[in-house]
Order: sequence, then structure tokens, then C-alpha cells
Amino acid sequence: MQAYEYKAAVAVTGLIAADLEKLFDIDVCTHRALASGELKIPRAVALGLLLMLVTNTNARSACVLVSADLRRAA
Repeated sequence: MQAYEYKAAVAVTGLIAADLEKLFDIDVCTHRALASGELKIPRAVALGLLLMLVTNTNARSACVLVSADLRRAA
């Protein structure tokens, strides 16, 4: 995934900084570096974003699903 694809995927899914941190453990500085192409987008992040796009999963739904999974693991 290229930086422009990352930025587009984040925009289309409606992810904000708090969502990125919760879903992918990405802080604001890392997000900026990924979006600018300074850092390579990790495969797991790229796959997660692509999965959200393909399944039409928005940020709110993804966060709910992750929260449910985290509660179950605890």
C-alpha cells in the first residue's frame, strides 16, 4: 500500500487519530509519517484497512468489534 492509498483508505473509512490508535496501535506522529510516505505502511495495517473497505466497515463499527474482542480476551 502506498501513502496516497493509505490516506484515501483512512478518509473513506472515517478513521480519526483515536481510532487508528485503538485499531492499529498507531499514534498521531506515526500516522503522519505513514501518510507522507516517510514510513512504509505495515502489512497488517494495509490489510486491515483494505478489509474495512471491502466489507464496508466504518470506523465506529470497527472500534466496536475490536472492543468486543478485547473484552473477550481479558
